[in-house]
Amino acid sequence: MPEQKDLVRVRASEIVIGQPLPWSAYDANGRLLLNRGIVVQSMNQVSGLIQRGLFREVFGRERGEAPEVVADESRVKAAELLPFESLKLVPGEVVQLQPLAAGSKETYSVRLVGYSKGRSIMTSLPETGGKLVHISDGQTFAVRVFSGLVIGTFSAKVLKVQHAPYPYLHLSYPAGVQTMRLRKSMRAVVELETVIYDKEGGSPVATGLINDISVGGARLLIGKPIGRKDQTVYLGFKAQVGEIEEAVQVSAAVRSVVAETGADGQPRNVYGLQFESLNQHQQLFLMNLVYKLIYKDTI
Repeated sequence: MPEQKDLVRVRASEIVIGQPLPWSAYDANGRLLLNRGIVVQSMNQVSGLIQRGLFREVFGRERGEAPEVVADESRVKAAELLPFESLKLVPGEVVQLQPLAAGSKETYSVRLVGYSKGRSIMTSLPETGGKLVHISDGQTFAVRVFSGLVIGTFSAKVLKVQHAPYPYLHLSYPAGVQTMRLRKSMRAVVELETVIYDKEGGSPVATGLINDISVGGARLLIGKPIGRKDQTVYLGFKAQVGEIEEAVQVSAAVRSVVAETGADGQPRNVYGLQFESLNQHQQLFLMNLVYKLIYKDTI
């Protein structure tokens, strides 16, 4: 596979049974799985491929300009197993807990209180609706932590629930953390209704649709022109990760503009946007959104 290629996850609707694939398909680390022209023969085959994780190169009109592409790496690094302490997390960092009980879909955001190497990791107790979530000693969680653009995952057991002098958990210390580096150019397919504002904190002037997003930017489809290349636009959208819905308002630089005809036959403008003003909370939220959409079966 050529270097410096952006990948986007393949949707089941993009594969037509009995028809040759119009593109080559890869796994998340860029390894070739299916050559262009291969014919998929059954719905079971489609389901198996999608569940495994199937990616294609971003088409020219989808691309815009990928923000902050690193010269020697534009894909996700292969997973590495690292000691927890090597992530150099500090108290107050976001930690996400997902119960490993069968059928559980909740994801809780808590804060790191601290850790004792080789002994335990301490986090705040999860809350929902302003109330503490009931957690039991011995309960197991999939744990996700963030360090820069590195996402670490491991499983941990609750060693002890403490309520004094404040509510917090002792989690078992992992033998290692599986880490992946998420590139800002790695895109996830979404459908996010988006509002364009005339200025930061201003009035709405147009609505459009973000149909793919990365930590660094997005591809926006919109009926009316909203700016020229290198101009700044202001936008807002809502996205949901698990039980958490986040309203994101951000400024973005226009990196590309393409006029085209949509599937409905109507003219539209396709904007490649690069986010300019994400705060740490917004960046972490988008990292988690992209991670969950692309690697939802890895944890």
